[in-house]
Amino acid sequence: MKHIYCWICAGAILVSSCGNSDREAHAQYEKALKFFEHEQYANAKNAIDSIELLYPKAFKQIKAGMLLLCRVKQKESERNLLYIDSLLKIRQNELEKAKKNFRFEKDSKYQTEGNYIYKKLPKQPTINHSQLKVQVTENGQLQLISIYCGNSPIKHSSIRATLPDKSKAETLVVGYDGANNYRFTNAGRYTEIVTYKDGQCSAVASLIANNTDKKITLTYLGGNRYTLSLDAVTREAIKATRELFNLMKNVDDLKREYQLNIRTLELADKQVMQLEKQQSAQKE
Repeated sequence: MKHIYCWICAGAILVSSCGNSDREAHAQYEKALKFFEHEQYANAKNAIDSIELLYPKAFKQIKAGMLLLCRVKQKESERNLLYIDSLLKIRQNELEKAKKNFRFEKDSKYQTEGNYIYKKLPKQPTINHSQLKVQVTENGQLQLISIYCGNSPIKHSSIRATLPDKSKAETLVVGYDGANNYRFTNAGRYTEIVTYKDGQCSAVASLIANNTDKKITLTYLGGNRYTLSLDAVTREAIKATRELFNLMKNVDDLKREYQLNIRTLELADKQVMQLEKQQSAQKE
């Protein structure tokens, strides 16, 4: 009899414990639901996650939480799409306004991609003096181009920009390849052209763009050194081109984010339909 009594007591405790667990899990679900109704989606997701974590056997509440989580994702994506669409229109207007300060150049015979060039920079059909050029490709890549023209080769492969206070920044080294880094001679004059793309020239472009009112010395590195002082128009052009590049990148990023949220919403819609169908089948 003593053993039977103990089993009865243990069973009563277990039933009571299960009942309490279900009630607590339900309360947690109701808490998540209130967060959802008040558009506090991050809090709702945390509350939903805690149901399975704290009450792993509360299957009914866990399943309800899964459906609620999908609805949270729906609402988040819908909200994000509205915000991104609004911001994208603003950035696109800013981009079109910024492009008015640039001319688009493309040689259809030799180029598959054109470039945006700051309008204040002179049009130069031939390369006849040392200079630093800047441009953004039509696909949104920022480029600095160091050009050297002289009586003897220096074989440079990178550049350094230095401020009066000795602050400086350097590009990455671009190895000679006959494409982005190439050299030729004409009538006894040596010409070297090195193109630095995005990450290769970010530090130099930033230093110049943030200090257009200061004297900036450009040093060609990699072989014999050569220096020149950047003129005001070139400094201004680098700042404006960097701003155009950032706007183009921002617009592209927003477009990708918009498409990502569309796919997330489509997936959430499918999941909600599947879970609702499962719940209806279980009730029948």
